[in-house]
Amino acid sequence: MTIALPGSLGLAGEDVRGVLALARAAAPGVRFEVRPEQIELHTTTPHSREARIACGVALLDVRLALQGHGIRPLVTLLPGQSAGGAAAAVRLGGYQPADPDVLALLHALRTNRRTWTTFPEPASRRGLLSRAAEVERAWVHVRGDDELVLCTFNQGAAAEIRAGQAMQRVVLTAATAGIAVAPALDAVSLPALRADLRPYLGNTLVPQLVLRLG
Repeated sequence: MTIALPGSLGLAGEDVRGVLALARAAAPGVRFEVRPEQIELHTTTPHSREARIACGVALLDVRLALQGHGIRPLVTLLPGQSAGGAAAAVRLGGYQPADPDVLALLHALRTNRRTWTTFPEPASRRGLLSRAAEVERAWVHVRGDDELVLCTFNQGAAAEIRAGQAMQRVVLTAATAGIAVAPALDAVSLPALRADLRPYLGNTLVPQLVLRLG
């Protein structure tokens, strides 16, 4: 039996269901609370770094899906007990037609297909992915030909949620350009990684994730 969802942010319940379906596909461990004035994202294990990164992935998908409906999402990270301890809350920030970049990312999200027929040169694709990270207030450090280190400008729970959003935007942007990007499968020691990159990044950038191309 399908449980009816309430409307939220000016969308009917069935449209809200479609928004959440996109987000759940990428991060099934995230729990959503739908209220008329906001959509809340909760982590099932609130003290887990991995759960907060997954929440960031789902949050970007929610933002893109809402933008596809012409809604400008207004996001608050870690809004506190006013949102039941949610990791993030999304409210209505106005209305704005989706631009071509948003539509391309939504296509990549819905189809998991690469949409370019020509492949950009290495320097061009690094610039493309770096700009994608910067949209989410993150930074990409290139290490070798096929490895990217995703960095934030601070540490803590909010930075980890932001890293998840940046990772998802980089992955989807790469898909629109015919590039395969995925998190490194082998375990990465963050303290060792941060110590290794400190001579290059200083104390301003905090490595969060390693992504592999190809």
